[in-house]
This record gives sequence, C-alpha cells and structure tokens, in this order.
Amino acid sequence: MVVLLKVRHFGAFGVFHANGQSIPLGAKHQALLALLTTGEGGVRTRSFLENTLWCLSQPEQAKASLRTALSTLKRHLGPDAAKLLMANRERVTLKIDHVEIDDDANKGEFMEGFELSHEEKFSQWLEKMRGQSVRTDLASKNMSRVAHSGLRRNKDAVLPSIAVLPFQVRTDDSAPKPNLSFLTEDLTRCLARSQAFSVTSYMAAKHFDLGAASIGQPDAAKQAVYMVGGYVSINQDHVTIDLDLHDVQRQKLIWSRRYEDDSTTKGAAAFVHTQRMVRDISRTIWGEAMDTASFNQMHELENHTLLMSAISMMQMGQRAMFEQSKDILRTLSERERNHPTVRCWQGIWHVLRFEHGLSESRAADLAAARHHAEAALAVDPLYSLAHALNGMVDCQMSYNFDAAYASFELALEDNPNEALALGLKGLTCAYLEMPEQAIELTQAACELLPIGPQKYYFETLSAVAYLSAGAFEQAAERAERALSDNPGFAPTLRVLSVINQISRTGGTGSDAIRMLLSSLPEFSLRAPRRGFGELPSVQHQNLASGHR
Repeated sequence: MVVLLKVRHFGAFGVFHANGQSIPLGAKHQALLALLTTGEGGVRTRSFLENTLWCLSQPEQAKASLRTALSTLKRHLGPDAAKLLMANRERVTLKIDHVEIDDDANKGEFMEGFELSHEEKFSQWLEKMRGQSVRTDLASKNMSRVAHSGLRRNKDAVLPSIAVLPFQVRTDDSAPKPNLSFLTEDLTRCLARSQAFSVTSYMAAKHFDLGAASIGQPDAAKQAVYMVGGYVSINQDHVTIDLDLHDVQRQKLIWSRRYEDDSTTKGAAAFVHTQRMVRDISRTIWGEAMDTASFNQMHELENHTLLMSAISMMQMGQRAMFEQSKDILRTLSERERNHPTVRCWQGIWHVLRFEHGLSESRAADLAAARHHAEAALAVDPLYSLAHALNGMVDCQMSYNFDAAYASFELALEDNPNEALALGLKGLTCAYLEMPEQAIELTQAACELLPIGPQKYYFETLSAVAYLSAGAFEQAAERAERALSDNPGFAPTLRVLSVINQISRTGGTGSDAIRMLLSSLPEFSLRAPRRGFGELPSVQHQNLASGHR
C-alpha cells in the first residue's frame, strides 16, 4: 500500500507527510489522530470521540465540534492524506493501511509531554496508554495472536466438518500415472476458503484406500460429519473424476457424481471442476440441513445443522421459511452466546428483510443489524463477515457508500475470498461510478458463490455493475436470471425498471446509476408486502418483460 501519512506515537507526538515533512497541528487535532491511529483498523465511534475530546460540552455542541475538527484536520493534512479520513453517522475511519505508524517505545513514553487541559477522559485514556510498557505491549500482541487463532478455531463449533481424502488414480496401460495431489489440495483449499466448513487436511488420510476400507476408518474422518473422496480415470484423451460425498455419522453414501473433460485442458479443467464440486457439496449440505430442520425438533439438531438450515431458509423465497430462519438463529444464539458467526447471520437476516420489502421499520432493522455486527466485532475485531455485515448495512440500508467501501476493505483484508464482501464492494463501486472495478468484483463473487445469499442475489449485484458500465444487454441478462430464481426480489425489479426507462429515453451508465440511486431510499418501503416468493404484480411483470 502507498504510504500517505506518517505518525509517531512515542516521544514527542508527530504527524508527517509521506516525504517526512512535518504537519503542524493543534492539540485537539493531534489527540484526534492519536485516538484514530490506536483504534482497531483505524475506526472509532463518533460517540467515543465526542465523549473523550469534549467531555464537558453538551451533546449537540460536542457533535458540532467533532464535525468542525474533522473538516479542519482534512484541510491541514492536504488533498492526498485527507482522503484517508472518512466519517458516517456512527463512526470515523482512518484508512490505516496508508498510514506508517512509528511505535518505537525506545524514543520515549507514549505522546511524551502531551496534555489536553480540562479533558479528563482523554487524560485517563492517555495515562492508560502510557502505562503499557514495551514488554507488556509485546506480550499483549502475542496473546492477541493466540486468542485470534483460538477464536477462529472456536468458529468451527457451528460449521459442518468435512474431511477431504486424496483422489485415487486409474489409468489405462498407455497413459502414465500422474500425481494428482494438486487436485485434492485445490478442493481442500476451496472448501476451506468458503468458510462454510471446518476442513480436515487431506494429508491426515493420504494413504487411505477407498476401495478397501469403510468410511468410518480413516483418522481424518473420525471426527468429521462429511467426507469426500473419489477416483480420477485417465486415458489418452479423456479425464473422468468420480466424486463421492459421504455422511460419516450415518455411514451413508449421499451421492456419487461424475465430472468429465478433455485431458488436453489439464489444470484449467481441474480448476473449473473444483468449483463445481464445492458448489455441489455446499448445495447438498444446505438441502440436507433444511430437510433435517423441517422434520425434527430444533433442540435435537446439531449446531451446524441449525446454522446451515437457517442460511438456506432465508434464501428460499418463501416468507414462512424466512421467518422460521429467525427462530432457528435465535435457538442457535442461545446455545452459542455471542458467537460471531451466529451474530453476523442474525444481522444479515435484518438486512435481507429490508431488501425483500418485508420490513415494518427500516430504522429498527438497521439498528438491529448494526447491533449484531458490533457484537460480533467485539468478540473478533478482524472477522471478515462482521465487517461485511457493517458494509452491507451502510450500502443497502443507510446508503453511506464511503463507509461501506471502508468496511468491505477491512473484510477483504481478513479474508480476500469473502464472497459477500466482494459482491457488495462491487455494488458500492457501481454506485460510486467505478464500473470496471464493479464488474471485476461482482464477477469474482459470482465465481466463488459459497454460503450466503444464493445465485439470484449475486446475479443482481452483477446486473448493477454492468448497468453502471452502460452494458445494458448484459445487465438485463443477469437481472432476468435473478428474476427467474426469485420473482419477487425488489432490487432486481428496480434494476429492470431502470433498464426499461434508459432504453426508452437513452442515456449512459452514469445516468442509469443516478436513476437507480434516486429510487433507493423509498423503493423497498413502498413495495407491496407480497408473500415472500409470490409472483410480482402485473405492473412488475411488465417491467421484467418490457425490455425483451
């Protein structure tokens, strides 16, 4: 990342341009930057900054003082560094990845000699920071890394576990017997990066022979709920992959599927097949979980079944299932209190309720979604899905696109393969008139498509991306595909409405996005509250077909 700002914490507090030139700042602006550069990810809430820097002021006066301080600070920093500061109604964010922070405690105490008269809360914060010795700081960082690793392991408590066994090779006499470990590795990696499963390393079962052992025997599968493995058959011009998905606990083969290709395509074909395998495995496990939840009492179900069934039900296009998914998530949250993954999906439920036009109060759903996001971040400040949820709220409910973009950046730093963050960052780029990035990001999200909103959701995001580029035919194709999967999804209907209008009146991609944005604040609330999954009204059907 390009460094645009330098900040020295220890010794005399200092702020510098990237070339080392000092930036003269007043005491309040220095204190404001100190709070932001020490915040997790460069983020502080407005209320924290107001209470810490203007503790004696009335609330409205403190709000106004913070607004003025931010505006003045940007002016002092200059046009380039000023872009690092972003603010919305709840938070102030400093893009910390463009800031070089000098934390060398050998240069003196933290903010040596600095004080802010009459600001008791800031003085308490400063005293606390100064009380942390270098050794304590290092120990704290080490403990934080260990704790963060532990948090990631604990997330597995609500995910289905799956063991990936190495593919066995079958060849004819004329073909050499290749090493296909890359295929097993790729399948393992794709399953793991989706964050839908707790994946056991294939190495633990490297010498397992599918033909000579039962599915419960390999060490790698003993604790797993599911197991995948299979055979690759190769002749001179043809490759066949036979994949088996097993339910280990019930000692049951769920399915066997075949993937075929010309052997000349080699690695490219293997990659495409891996994506198809992950998609098939995921969809099967969603369906199994939903069927199990439909015919059993919730208290009888395992955590991973509850989570996967809830995620599936909130996407199925039926209002009864959507409401049932909330009850399932509530049951799971009672078992796993403050589990960040559960909290995130509870928050996503509220955003989806608003997007589907089912919300009775946009403000109430926004507050609930934000509450769940902040609760997840309180447990794991780096968690990608929690940052994606925060961005989802800003992008889809409060329409603060700068704040949404910052949240998606944080999400993708933690997990570059977070499909929801990729897709919604693409949508945000479309709204901010960055069409090339929008198409690239939404396409990447569609290719990943792990757990989360299903195909219609990502197709709609992609449609908006192409709309912003003025590629109206491609936008229409994607919107129509989304509409065929979910006929009542309001955002898709909104895109098709804009395409119809722009086709009649003419205009550019920018014109189309402005038209789309003009309808955002009201559309979902004014949309008729159809039963989830019902066919749209005649008017909406005309919108869907008018551009054909």
